Amino acid sequence: MPAHALADSTPPVTSAAPATPPSALPKKDRVALAKSTKHGPPPAPGAKPGKLVNLYNFWTKEWLAVDTTAPPAPGTIDRFLRDHFTNKPTTMEPKLVDIVVAAAVNFHSDVIDVVSGFRHPKYNLILRKKGHQVARDSQHTHGNAIDFFVPHVATEVLHAWAKAQKLGGVGLYAESGFVHMDTGPIRFWSGE
Repeated sequence: MPAHALADSTPPVTSAAPATPPSALPKKDRVALAKSTKHGPPPAPGAKPGKLVNLYNFWTKEWLAVDTTAPPAPGTIDRFLRDHFTNKPTTMEPKLVDIVVAAAVNFHSDVIDVVSGFRHPKYNLILRKKGHQVARDSQHTHGNAIDFFVPHVATEVLHAWAKAQKLGGVGLYAESGFVHMDTGPIRFWSGE
């Protein structure tokens, strides 16, 4: 038998190094290993990315990118829409992000400016004492309301769209340039 045939028939020699248990890895490697299993498969090469809507919080100056097909985690929404005065979040109504994303899609905008989300009862009382137009038992204090506008869309046009959604309360604040939407009873009003 030729020597080269013998060489081809022998199994390759591999170094059988013992597997390192994850606990023995450096912290940065353990963190990377944990992260690598928590995402879905990568998109196919050349696949078009999903549409994103960027929410901008007027008071905290923060941005939140929202996939139009998959809402962010509730904790992320709660933190983003927290009260800017006390810096405290609450459990926000999930429909609120859905409705502002729907507004962005309807008006072909990739940005929504959020004026107010959760309003802590203490801050609500301060605003009432200063004479601002806020309800005593505002839906904002329960995490059920959002004030927002869509850049380059007239407030009156956004207001008409919001009323047509029949989600709950809709307030028009034309002078301030935003619309209020909440998940309470259906009702309409105008403010400054």
